[in-house]
Amino acid sequence: MTRWHLATLATFAMAATLACKARGQADAPSPEGGAPIGPGAALPVQTPPPSPGNAPPSPSSGPAAPTGSATSGLQPDGAPAQAAPDAASSAALASDAGAGSCRTLRGPVELPTKGSVLLSLRSEQVDCTVNDDGRPRTVSFASQFAAAPQSGALPERVDGGVSPGLTVPCAAAGGAVFCPDRTGGVHRAGFDGSEDRVVASSRSGSRVAAALLEGHVLLAYIASRRTSEGWVSEAWLTVDDGSPQRLSEDGSGATSVAFAEYKSGVLAVSVDARTALTAMHARPIGYDGHVKLGEDAVVFVGGPGDRRTGVALAVGSDGTGWSLLPIAKDVGSFGLAVVRLDFPPRVDEPVVWSMYANGLDPAPIAAARGAIAAWVARVAPQSAEPGARRVLQLGMVDAQGGFVEKDRVPTNGNASNVALALDARGALWVGWLDTAGAWVERLSCR
Repeated sequence: MTRWHLATLATFAMAATLACKARGQADAPSPEGGAPIGPGAALPVQTPPPSPGNAPPSPSSGPAAPTGSATSGLQPDGAPAQAAPDAASSAALASDAGAGSCRTLRGPVELPTKGSVLLSLRSEQVDCTVNDDGRPRTVSFASQFAAAPQSGALPERVDGGVSPGLTVPCAAAGGAVFCPDRTGGVHRAGFDGSEDRVVASSRSGSRVAAALLEGHVLLAYIASRRTSEGWVSEAWLTVDDGSPQRLSEDGSGATSVAFAEYKSGVLAVSVDARTALTAMHARPIGYDGHVKLGEDAVVFVGGPGDRRTGVALAVGSDGTGWSLLPIAKDVGSFGLAVVRLDFPPRVDEPVVWSMYANGLDPAPIAAARGAIAAWVARVAPQSAEPGARRVLQLGMVDAQGGFVEKDRVPTNGNASNVALALDARGALWVGWLDTAGAWVERLSCR
């Protein structure tokens, strides 16, 4: 029995006692590490005390905007990597997986800043942005198809070394990029780093989400607020940098939040991960002269969750919404819960499980809308043995909600964060952070 099984067994045994705690009283925050990481360094975990963070600080409290542009381009004739992602991680696929259904068009390309990657689509280019302590560092690539051998394109390394970034990724919408710094201050800037200002205060180490709604920029973030019952971690929302309003339902908490364009508005999904159980909330957001929050629905309730694991949200070509959360299914198993979302979302939506070989906390997950179905990138243990290698899998969500693996992307050691986007030409862009650096790769998948 692995250490994950033992830990999960203990938490399930405690669930009956702990579940009676009042809803909304979150566990003491233990956020994902937000400290910078250097090339080849282990990923740190930062656990500062919580801060109220339920209103934006003064913009003058943020560091001055960086001078010059942070956007650059890497040349296609980059030198082969001396420590390129290892093909050992593309071992034989599972029996229900596609037999190598993807072909590399470019990459892997090393990014000049080592941190979690944000992939953004803008017309005929893809922006790869890494969080440099609240400032975006962006490399842009043209998204037209390029000739590449079936065996894959050559890896490209950065000349002159790599600078450290944060493990907390940025979020973008409408040309605005939001990047949390190490203290939790959320900076808004352009992709080139211009007009940097602090617009919100989030829980240190937590992720943010952004979306465009009727020309208005929405920002969601997690903030810790002190109440009469102790510290509560909640999701908050701002519109065009205005005053924050609580996105979490009264009495509910949140440890992660995600946005997706859905029907005529935006769908927000938040997860409240606790020691005893994990609740997934969904609510639509509309705009009619002002933001209108739809009814909050608890669409899924699972077992104990890891506060560092984020939720991924994607919409299929038929308009079906899918919320994806890696979590323990029961005492002895762990998998990806794929929750189907109606419009408007309903309580206790249908869920389909895609099981992992073993437990993994945190478990990186990303999703993107495709022409046929929603695409998914996930990190999962290769086998059930303790300490087994983690593999970066690419797959699709079928019409029934099942995860269908298509291929695996080689990495340097274990990937700790993933990002995914589908460009206008139908090619997939995958970004990830591993022990050797931050990488992006472009693939044609069938």
